[in-house]
Amino acid sequence: MHKAQLTNAQSLRGFLLATFAFLAIFASTAVPIPLYADYQATIGLTTADISNTMFTYLTGVTLTLLLAGRISDSFGRVPVTSLTIMLAIFGCILFLRAESGVDVLAARFVQGLAAGFGMSAVSSLVIDCVGERHLSWGSTVASCGAMFGIMIGSVGVGVLYGMVPDLTVVYGTMILVLAVCLFLVNFVHEPLDRTASLRATIRPRVFVPRDCRRLFAAVAVVYLSTWMVSCFFQSFASPIAYTCFGETSPLAGSVILALVMAPSVLGGPLVQRLDPRRALAAAMMISLGCTAALALAVGARAELAFMGVCAVFSVASGAALATALRMLLLEVNVLQLSAILSSVNLVAYAGSAVTGLVCGALLGATSYAAVFAVMAFVLAAACVFVFSAARTAPARRKSKRLTLAHFHRKRGTAMPASEDTSAGASEDLPVPMLS
Repeated sequence: MHKAQLTNAQSLRGFLLATFAFLAIFASTAVPIPLYADYQATIGLTTADISNTMFTYLTGVTLTLLLAGRISDSFGRVPVTSLTIMLAIFGCILFLRAESGVDVLAARFVQGLAAGFGMSAVSSLVIDCVGERHLSWGSTVASCGAMFGIMIGSVGVGVLYGMVPDLTVVYGTMILVLAVCLFLVNFVHEPLDRTASLRATIRPRVFVPRDCRRLFAAVAVVYLSTWMVSCFFQSFASPIAYTCFGETSPLAGSVILALVMAPSVLGGPLVQRLDPRRALAAAMMISLGCTAALALAVGARAELAFMGVCAVFSVASGAALATALRMLLLEVNVLQLSAILSSVNLVAYAGSAVTGLVCGALLGATSYAAVFAVMAFVLAAACVFVFSAARTAPARRKSKRLTLAHFHRKRGTAMPASEDTSAGASEDLPVPMLS
């Protein structure tokens, strides 16, 4: 697998258009979330169905990342990005035609497939285009862009449905935006000029770099613990607004979800100049404190306080995610990009599917306050592990890292196109590791 060297104009254009597509794909996955209460009234969607929508969605994501997470190494980033957008469009069509809980689950599964390709191929395209110089921005989009896209979709639906309560208008608007993305992605310069073999890219595996196992585990725990809270809001933001705070408009649920998702993109840039280990520790501690505060606020029916804590949690979790991912990407070479992103997101989404089921079961037996309290205990355990892993992780070895610039200078020594670039969970790539 070889990477093309992009000009500054190609890099900027590709980064902007790929980011736009990335946000639109995840905005489409948020469209039905504020409408679950409406589906409950119109097609008889149950609380169990709502809980299962997240499990179905995460199952689609997990299967995609496990079986086809690196397929863009074979077919190219741009073609797979186009496929992802088409899946997102298909998911919207299925939701528009849904007449039962089974239809909703099927539509959510298709959206999960689109999200899986988005977190692997499209996020790899974003980082490939942005380049080495602005890796912090690329890692921010890859780690937090999905949440920002979900916010855009959620708020957009809340506003649009409040003005025109018609599902055809809501989903039609989203399909139009995705169609524009499908057209614009053709203007992105393909960053892969030679591809890996299909057999090598579809082999199910979780790739863990041999020299970064402990750091990889820490990143996975950061994703799991913070996404646990975010994914809970994806399913229950609207019911929380209705049940706990007495709101009657879908906009209230959209605002809560937006506050949990949107500010996360500020976290990475906010701490990019700080020492990564200290920034990660502080961000995780603040996330823990906010989760505990959410339990208190929802128990006291303090809506404004609840929303404020949601926003602070979003910034803190975004800082933790972006910092952890950037620490990992700075320890691996550029040919491991899609394998690393697929593996991290696979672990995160698979874990989120399990925690989503557990939280749904807890909610059926207890209350929202109790669920947030349990999540705070989980975050506390995650903090202990992440602090330990970050403290004992080896210092960055610049002399052994293959950067994009040196890769292009040393193309003659790079791996053949047919070589498997993620030879297994315990092997590294046989390419020169240069600073």
